[in-house]
Amino acid sequence: MIPLWAHHLLSTLSFLLTLAFVSSILRSRRAAGSTVAWLFVICLIPYVGIPMYLFFSTRKFTTRLRKKTKIYHSASPGESAEVALSLPPIQRILHASGVPEAKPNRQIALLPSGVDAYNKLMELIRGARQSIHLTTFVFRNDPVGAAVVEALAERAAAGLDVRVLVDSLGATMIRHPSFNQLTRAGGKIAYFMPILHVPLQGRTNLRNHRKLLVVDGKTAVLGGMNIAQEYLGPTELPDRWVDLALHLEGGCVNDLQEIFLQDWAYANRGRDSEGRDSYERGPQGDSFLAQVVASGPDVAGDPLYDVLLSAINEAKTSVWVVTPYFIPDESLAKALELAAKRGVGVHIVIPKKSNHRLADLARGSFVRQLESGIEFGLFPRMIHAKVVLIDEKFAILGSANFDMRSLLLNFELGLAVYSKEVVVAVEQWIREKHRETTHDFAKANFWRDLAEGIGRVIGPIL
Repeated sequence: MIPLWAHHLLSTLSFLLTLAFVSSILRSRRAAGSTVAWLFVICLIPYVGIPMYLFFSTRKFTTRLRKKTKIYHSASPGESAEVALSLPPIQRILHASGVPEAKPNRQIALLPSGVDAYNKLMELIRGARQSIHLTTFVFRNDPVGAAVVEALAERAAAGLDVRVLVDSLGATMIRHPSFNQLTRAGGKIAYFMPILHVPLQGRTNLRNHRKLLVVDGKTAVLGGMNIAQEYLGPTELPDRWVDLALHLEGGCVNDLQEIFLQDWAYANRGRDSEGRDSYERGPQGDSFLAQVVASGPDVAGDPLYDVLLSAINEAKTSVWVVTPYFIPDESLAKALELAAKRGVGVHIVIPKKSNHRLADLARGSFVRQLESGIEFGLFPRMIHAKVVLIDEKFAILGSANFDMRSLLLNFELGLAVYSKEVVVAVEQWIREKHRETTHDFAKANFWRDLAEGIGRVIGPIL
């Protein structure tokens, strides 16, 4: 039995710790929804909430993260005002965040299936002549992962600069012998952001969710697909997730190469950071206008969030969102609601059942709030693509889900596409998937409403 004095001491310490962390939360610059969620967890269950806060609370640069070179900085007010006058509204928003300008490219092509993406990935790896730089969140130990490692090892053995960057959380599933094959051949592997770190600074929540392949500094593939057979492979599988990737050549590849090299240098604590000047820059091209948009702790502001909110608010005819996890904050939810009230056709395509039960519960409250004016289509299989299409004139694709983890926490990567030809192809792909959707949502009841309400509160920290 615990003595009375010890009980009082523990209660006092718990109260003081809770008070200290509540003070820290209130003084931090974070979204209102995130603030409420953290206060809810820490005050209701402090013995759980406080450790979670220590591991997961950081959103932008801490002392350790400041050692990572920021990908880009916000434009100065004078420069922003001068240049913005000549830019379309979407590009003005991105310019204000310091995002590199839109560039023409020689080619941008959709990879609309896992087979297309796998074939292009292997073609580029096997045809590489100088360098192969690959970033992924998950690199699974399965036949697809083994085949990719074997192809990479062959090119490394031929003397190419082969580097693979994997997020440390995603890497918990893939530290397998086939990676030894790559390192023995001369390839390099790095793991981004340790899960456990001392001192605790809340960085565990900051994951590198970017998916990118850059070959010879001239051609690239990006999108939402990890290296695993549920995403891509040489043959169709009935249970494979539906996803989307892009292959591009031209001016944007230079920006993608720079992002990889900065992430690589950070993962290696500044060592092995050579490479910026050793690769011939590819030609820009004369069409296929697009703009690389990275977001995360290494970026000033939140350009992906800002451009989505701005684009939805300015939509005139249609908004299409394809995402595996739909957990907007109040501002994005209100923007979608107001767009529908303006007469804009708003269509959200989500999986009937995703691979994250908590995310499905968290989305339920938003779906019921918005479904009177917005069409929600339930895709019969897991759809993992991340696409937003506005007015059939502008699309943004990449690694970011339509949730607060992707838009405000993770290291993410997207491509804003302005080329009419590519936007039309994106629209056709979305409409093809939309034809397979249904609208049979689970009926509301007391317990579902309660679970979805709790999910909505804690959604910002999922």
